[in-house]
Amino acid sequence: MNNYLWRTTLGVVPVLLGMAAVPAAQAGELDAIANVQQYVREGAAMGQVTSVSQLRDVRPTDWAFQALQSLVERYGCIAGYPDGTYRGNRAMTRYEFAAGLNACLDRVNELIASATADLVTQEDLAVLQRLQEEFQAELATLRGRVDALEARTAELEANQFSTTTRLAGAVTFDLGSAFAGEVNGADVEDEVTFGGDVTLTLDTSFTGRDLLTMDLYAANIQGYGDRTGAAETAVDYEGDTGNAFVLDNLWYNFPIGNASVYVGTVDLEADEIAPTSANLMDDAIGDYFGGSNPLSYNLVSGIGAGFNYQLGDSLNVAGAYLGADGEANTAGDDLGLTGGDNTSFAQVTFTPGDKLVIAGTYNHAYYSQGGGIADGSESYTVDAFGVNAGYALSSNFNVSGWAGWGVADSKDSDADADLFNWAVQLGFPDLFREGNFGGVSVGGFTSITDESGNAFTETDDTPFLAQAFYRLQLSQNISVQPGVFYIANPGGDDDNDNVWIGSLRTSFSF
Repeated sequence: MNNYLWRTTLGVVPVLLGMAAVPAAQAGELDAIANVQQYVREGAAMGQVTSVSQLRDVRPTDWAFQALQSLVERYGCIAGYPDGTYRGNRAMTRYEFAAGLNACLDRVNELIASATADLVTQEDLAVLQRLQEEFQAELATLRGRVDALEARTAELEANQFSTTTRLAGAVTFDLGSAFAGEVNGADVEDEVTFGGDVTLTLDTSFTGRDLLTMDLYAANIQGYGDRTGAAETAVDYEGDTGNAFVLDNLWYNFPIGNASVYVGTVDLEADEIAPTSANLMDDAIGDYFGGSNPLSYNLVSGIGAGFNYQLGDSLNVAGAYLGADGEANTAGDDLGLTGGDNTSFAQVTFTPGDKLVIAGTYNHAYYSQGGGIADGSESYTVDAFGVNAGYALSSNFNVSGWAGWGVADSKDSDADADLFNWAVQLGFPDLFREGNFGGVSVGGFTSITDESGNAFTETDDTPFLAQAFYRLQLSQNISVQPGVFYIANPGGDDDNDNVWIGSLRTSFSF
């Protein structure tokens, strides 16, 4: 290519695209199809200009001003963006160059067909012909890729599950056993069991900014709490529906201004509404203290509404009112949305940088028919506070944890009780291999000190937990996670034998 042709290539044709040429090495790193799609999308929004003065970001001192002016006034094949800009300094790929060249050739053909060939000189035609020959391979490749993309898009549209809904799924196999002597006077069942669960998630968006989530769940994993007789040994992924699918989650999330609003009728929880980023333990771990602070997020859940609102880059506020499944949707004495078990929840999350996250929570919960920590059927309230924090010391090591404390107050007597729990977690992302995750957690389950001695189930000895696990990410969709758990003082009584639990979880996602 001679100097004139090279100057014409750099000074004339690139301005058709509103971009400047980039080095070949850099262009090779860009994704061609993505850039073509962006070019098509943005090109569709451009408007034809008849004078270079219509482009407010083009100045007579710009090096390509004369070339641009010539193309506008002689050939009319320059388009600007709707905001009146030209954006002449943007980078482009060779494919985009070929697409722009092809557009200019089409314009020249239109001029010739309309008997205005006198506007095009023989020298211009020779340059364009040589450019077309130079980029013949790229033009052919571009046409082939666009044709293949159109065919694939048509096939996907013809066979897609839904135009608004995406189906995702997760399957977990659990192999495990509990080992101990006696708990609460009964022998611990130490047989090895093997079970599994399935979760099918249907996520639907009607506007592109909202999300309707529905989970279908089926399982046959016997609870470790059932086989040991101690509630502290239950893991949060266990469940047994007799292999029948049940509706597990049903909630709708939509924006109002800068707020994200949630409304749900099945298993809507505070940690679905408020950010839980202070817990740096991988969310997929899930076992005991891989989850969240019970006094912050698990007092009452099920039915209700909430929101979170981002105040700048570092501050988020959230709030919710939640009633219990089976009560908030049932009319009757001590039932209904406000008469049954419920909680009013609030959280402030502070993220001062990329490494530190701190969240403070408050719950005012009401239990209408006793149960839980109450010895009898009397109603009571719980006012609970929680502090949750996480700090990433590096990309491969983080520390997180929480503490919660509260006061339970009987509504039928003068009894009250103090509540307290805590946990510390060490996370090791990419341990030994990228994608793997190791973790160690220690902490104390919620202890109850009954100040009156007759209304609440007092904890004689605080149950203590230590766990270690390691998730091996075999592929993007398959992982294997062995784990071992140690629970001291199960049932809140040091007369009970300590419990060991070993499990091997295999997870599949699709």
